[in-house]
Amino acid sequence: MKNPESVFEHERRFFPDMRSLPFNFWEYPRVFIHQGYLSSPFKTRIRKEFDGEGFVYTKTTKIGKGVSRIENEIEITERMFMDMWPGVEYCLKKDRYFIPWQESGQDFVIQLNIFHGALSGYVQVEIEFATGKEALLFSPPTWLGEEVTLDKRHGNRSLARHGAPSSASDEEAKSSEAIVL
Repeated sequence: MKNPESVFEHERRFFPDMRSLPFNFWEYPRVFIHQGYLSSPFKTRIRKEFDGEGFVYTKTTKIGKGVSRIENEIEITERMFMDMWPGVEYCLKKDRYFIPWQESGQDFVIQLNIFHGALSGYVQVEIEFATGKEALLFSPPTWLGEEVTLDKRHGNRSLARHGAPSSASDEEAKSSEAIVL
């Protein structure tokens, strides 16, 4: 969990080539995530994570678009989560694997997301960076596949609401937002 104060999240997203992964993802730590998006003018998400030992509940609000966004995440109780759940408009479920990775002398954690339910078969990698500059300088290895960071259809909120897009490379549907530091 991040600091409860608003902080910037610097993240890039990719469609990995699952046949070319240089690791066996199932050998790494995993959490099961069930998250829902509240009906509100803010991009507010509530999430329940299970790591095999127990549950963690969070409420997160994100502001902005692109690689760098403001993220305010706080831990909440199970009761608070249950009280807020009726306000959820759409939700998703996924397994997230945490794979340590080093590229060009930098240490990263690859977050490999395997979605369930209506999104079954959809897989995405998220990589979070300490700074926006670090995110922009990152040169992804080829097995990470196509980058979809700026394609709003591949954000979790859109996936939960609309399902998986038919094509990751449909240029007309991509966000016209520039990468923001």
